[in-house]
Amino acid sequence: MRRFLARLKFLVPAAALLAAAIAINQWALAHPMRWDLTSAGVYSIGPQTERVLDALQQPVAVTFFYDLRSKEMNDARALLEQYAARSRQLTVRSFDPALAPAEAMRQQVQFAGTAVFESAGRRVVVNGGSEADFTNGLIRVTAAGDHAVCFTDGHAEADPMSLKSHDHFEGDMGNGHSHSTGGRALVVHERHGMGMARDALQTLGYGVRQVTLVAGPNALARCTVVIIAGPQTAFVPAEVAQLQAFAAAGGRLVALVDPFNDSGLGALFADFGLKLEHRLVLDDQQHYWTDAATPAVSAYPRHKITRNLALTFFPGAASLVPLRTAGGGEVRITPLVQTSDTARSEALPPDAGKPDVGLQTLAVLASRTLGGVAKMVDKSSDTPGVRPAAKPDDKRAELILVGDVDFATNSFFHVLGNGALFLNAVSYLADQRQLIDITPRQYELPRVQLTNAQMRATFVLSAVVLPLAALALSMFVWWRRRR
Repeated sequence: MRRFLARLKFLVPAAALLAAAIAINQWALAHPMRWDLTSAGVYSIGPQTERVLDALQQPVAVTFFYDLRSKEMNDARALLEQYAARSRQLTVRSFDPALAPAEAMRQQVQFAGTAVFESAGRRVVVNGGSEADFTNGLIRVTAAGDHAVCFTDGHAEADPMSLKSHDHFEGDMGNGHSHSTGGRALVVHERHGMGMARDALQTLGYGVRQVTLVAGPNALARCTVVIIAGPQTAFVPAEVAQLQAFAAAGGRLVALVDPFNDSGLGALFADFGLKLEHRLVLDDQQHYWTDAATPAVSAYPRHKITRNLALTFFPGAASLVPLRTAGGGEVRITPLVQTSDTARSEALPPDAGKPDVGLQTLAVLASRTLGGVAKMVDKSSDTPGVRPAAKPDDKRAELILVGDVDFATNSFFHVLGNGALFLNAVSYLADQRQLIDITPRQYELPRVQLTNAQMRATFVLSAVVLPLAALALSMFVWWRRRR
């Protein structure tokens, strides 16, 4: 009996420990949790993907074909399972096409590493296993409606079909501006490129095409949003009249216009109570790199377009001012991007005059109620009762005017918040508010940018101080051993 009780003393704790381990494992299986200890969170879905998943309002089925022997594809499958764990609207099935050839044939898939996204009758095939691939596919398959974004053509505008990182050399003030900040070499071509912006729009589910207004009066008939991207030659009056007619029918426009060229669009802007001045904005206190003519903005007026927006910068930007009156209805002007109070604007040659010192407006949203008495309302005013509440069924035309096109070109689209500002503007005008704050993910190798002083200090430390310290230490050790 004593021997049995002695053995029981050891068996009971062991059994209790085993039962506790089983209970913990059962709880862990029922409540899976992960901790990603990497500094960049490479094993976790990013905040943008979380917003996309949280915004899902319709079921999405994902079928992923992977090679069981490939660690990379197994990691991709685990990533998709994280998507499914985040949203109940998303379901994931995984197959090895070599083991399930019938399913691969049904989905018309021939190779491993392919994901098929299906939702509401739409089907998107993604080849790739990164989070950027999966998230962009999810955005595309859930994009509602058929929205066409039309870029005007025929006036040497920025080319949405060009993927050059820089397509247009601009020189001194008066003829253009310099893009040499940062020490990057320039590729000299005739036009800016906006291929990165086009790719991002297509990833978000928009159809992108170029339109020539001289093709006929119905050139803009199927356009949801019209983008005028930095024209270098002026629109003729007949083309301006087409744009005005498009706006009068409730159209939405984005105009990116530099101060260095006459766009001929003054009448269109005046309809929205706006004027783009041929003055260059400079900010000696808050700018990008070392160029005061590239004002940088990190604080924005409150609006959905600029919510959660990172720093943006505008190489060679013009200032925008409201007019006293506008035609065709009440106009509501909302500043979107404004410089610091230390900025100034200077007239471009051959004009002359004193600089206008103070806060400068670089981008605005102008919303015009169609019909009624001509009236202009500046939303930046804090005067109470300045604008009566609009009726929900009011028909409106909207224009987002930015005094710069360079921020959205291939050279700067991917830097900080520039691309997000452009995409948010288009999504807002296209009534795709769920896409605001969502930018297709692009992975880049991390880069360290040092100032000249930091580079000199790094060189002195690594090439002079450390070798001399090692030499001094070795001499000290040699001297001590000789003693």
